[in-house]
Amino acid sequence: MGRFLSVAKTLTLRAHAPQRKHAESTRQTHRVHAHPADGSVQCRDEIASISQKNEKIPGASISQPPSTLPGWLIQRNGFKGTRMSTSTTANARRYWLIAWIGVTLLALGLRWAYLSRMEVDGPLRGDAGQYVSYAWNLVHHGVFSKNAPGSANVVPDSFRDPGYPSLLAALMLVSDDFSPWYHHVLLFQGLLGALTVALLMAAARPWLGMKGAVVAGLLMAIWPHSITFTGYLLSETATAFWVALGLFLLQRTATRNSLPIMVGCGIAFGIAALTNAVMIPFAAILASIFWWRGNFTRSMALALAIASLLLPIAWGVRNAQLPPAESSSGRALLNAIQGSWPEYHASYIASIEGDPNAQRVQGSIQHEYDVAMTSRSAGMALVSARMGEHPLRYLGWYASKPALLWDWAIRMGQGNIYQYAALHSLLNEQPILKALVALCWVLNPLIMCLALAGVLLVWMKERGRSPLSLAVAVLAVYVTVVYSLLQAEPRYSIPFRGIELILAVEAVRQCLCWRAARNRRAGLSNWSRTATDDPTTM
Repeated sequence: MGRFLSVAKTLTLRAHAPQRKHAESTRQTHRVHAHPADGSVQCRDEIASISQKNEKIPGASISQPPSTLPGWLIQRNGFKGTRMSTSTTANARRYWLIAWIGVTLLALGLRWAYLSRMEVDGPLRGDAGQYVSYAWNLVHHGVFSKNAPGSANVVPDSFRDPGYPSLLAALMLVSDDFSPWYHHVLLFQGLLGALTVALLMAAARPWLGMKGAVVAGLLMAIWPHSITFTGYLLSETATAFWVALGLFLLQRTATRNSLPIMVGCGIAFGIAALTNAVMIPFAAILASIFWWRGNFTRSMALALAIASLLLPIAWGVRNAQLPPAESSSGRALLNAIQGSWPEYHASYIASIEGDPNAQRVQGSIQHEYDVAMTSRSAGMALVSARMGEHPLRYLGWYASKPALLWDWAIRMGQGNIYQYAALHSLLNEQPILKALVALCWVLNPLIMCLALAGVLLVWMKERGRSPLSLAVAVLAVYVTVVYSLLQAEPRYSIPFRGIELILAVEAVRQCLCWRAARNRRAGLSNWSRTATDDPTTM
């Protein structure tokens, strides 16, 4: 009898050996085919760990999914007989291409439709007028100067960054008459805005997955600030494009491990730095973080840092040869002093309208700046003495500046989503677009909070984090810190609204992954309990 039981046990183990071998093979196949291109690595890692734990549960087998789980979850997570076929992969790529082109055309159509009707009241005022002056002097005198066109003496300076005026100058070579040139600039900026959406979507797809990238792309395509700023002769649209190109090339570098592509990524960030000087140290900081975290080799990280600094260093050498005058460093100092005053934004418009109290505040700000330009130590002593009188007030002021940066309404301009007054705006006249603007306004605080959560989730995740996700999180933190120290104005966040929306989508995606893993854990637990209790499964 004992020998009979021994033989029966041996036969039973042999009978179950192929099933266990197939289960292990299924798990290995699942791990091999878990590619970050579908944006669900985190969900799959969680499910794989759950599956390994279920080997210890009597009656549990990975080769047969629990009946309590929904079919889409069974198919998505690699159970027996659910490996994605070649035709399914081809269909997914075709659907992605259709969605990517569709969202890009939507972005282009919205921007060109807006530009075809709107009229800016005084398009050459303020910063825009200076950018045009620089472009005009580049074309007609070969000098980078903000002297007004037609001035008898054109003196070179470095007050503004050269990237955007150079773009305007290139378009002036096509047409020197203002009306056609202005029209070409606006259409070109609309195209840059659409290309920004396309580049960020393509870069984010391996990280967010197809659905996440499409949702982020749709938000970027319809976001009102990104539409309205294509109608101004300001640098925000161009900055957004170069940043998006840099992030896209960074993702391509991570995919192909290509040194030339990494150099191109650094050059793109360098051009972004020449368009907005705030970006000058960003790529070098990012390269050091990549090296520290082990995302890239030392040579790749050095290539990114050096390539990003070549153009800014060359421009700095040119500026060092100029006689003392207004410079970009002086402009940064002015922004820092202005940004240290909680009353600055509110008093600026009021002072123009003749309010004596507002004019007094603006005079005090100008006095601190004048002293700081004469002696940095004396100027900083004035600022420190002012803050020392009410330290808690200024502490609260600086703590609130990140929220002001990512806020909705532009404070130093026309207000709402407009820097300058725009007549015949489709976003104000067309009912559907007007409703979309209202919806975006309602969602803006939520998106801000979700983006913060996205930054934290990316930074805390050690496993499966892509270089792009780390770069986007670092860029969001970097921009927020720098502008909080300078001026926290919603206008300055417009070139980076795309990364804010991507981070918000990432936070939502992580929540959905966590929920799917939780439901799956509960389903496997119920299934194993049923299999243990049911005598027919023994």
